[in-house]
Amino acid sequence: MFPILHTRQLSDAVFEMGVQAPRVARKARAGQFFMLRTDEDGERIPLTFSDWSAEEGWIRFIFMRVGKTTHQLAHLEVGDALADVVGPLGIPTHTEGLGRVAVIGGGVGAAVAYPVARAMAQAGSEVTVILGARNADLLILEEEFRALPLADLVITTDDGTAGRKGLVTEPLKELCEAGKIDHAMAIGPAIMMKFCAATAK
Repeated sequence: MFPILHTRQLSDAVFEMGVQAPRVARKARAGQFFMLRTDEDGERIPLTFSDWSAEEGWIRFIFMRVGKTTHQLAHLEVGDALADVVGPLGIPTHTEGLGRVAVIGGGVGAAVAYPVARAMAQAGSEVTVILGARNADLLILEEEFRALPLADLVITTDDGTAGRKGLVTEPLKELCEAGKIDHAMAIGPAIMMKFCAATAK
């Protein structure tokens, strides 16, 4: 069993959870994921690490309440436990020797962008984060990003309720045209990633 240590509701349908999982936390790296089951009869679902502490033995993840298992997760509380946590899985994101990097996080994609941006900054890269959402209520992890040693943090919202009004591709285009980045990484909805790739190209 994996005890739940922390829960937080980030927006209407987005939640953060912290779980005691020492063996998983010791091996976790930016960009990796894990599988969980809420109970012995539950389905296995993959989620990406948003944070972890090898020293304290916990992992954190962010999920959107969309299906049966994520609805179950949203109703669990501190003191409850998950049946299974298996990981880390997948290949860690390459974070070293990248020079000047733009990390773009759209919506819940910010949960993946955060550990990646942190690892890149720790590896000596000059990191600009572009964080986007439909509106201010859907922005997540802004305070956590502000605590990182970033070159810049640019906030965009579709409706202008926080940061710049517009899409994440606009500040990305400005960085590319000014020759201020060597690499870009986008995490978010498929259509957002498609247009970020087109903008960088």
